[in-house]
Amino acid sequence: MIINGGSCANVASDTLVMKLNLSCVTHPRPYRLQWLNQDGEVKVTKQVLIGFAIGKYSDEVMCDVVRMHSKHMEQNGLRGVWEI
Repeated sequence: MIINGGSCANVASDTLVMKLNLSCVTHPRPYRLQWLNQDGEVKVTKQVLIGFAIGKYSDEVMCDVVRMHSKHMEQNGLRGVWEI
């Protein structure tokens, strides 16, 4: 999961959604995302609401669901950004 206020795109991998058995909704405005994958565009058609907590702080964020793997994060310089 990538929560990124700088790019205004919060994304969750389809693998995360599947493994946690989260319910998706249809994205109200499907689009193609380029910055996540150097191999081409990623089609965004679904969203998922994910709750999270860091210490006493908790919140929910609506994320776009995309097909991505760890190599996508490494290609975009995101390896090791969060280790919680």
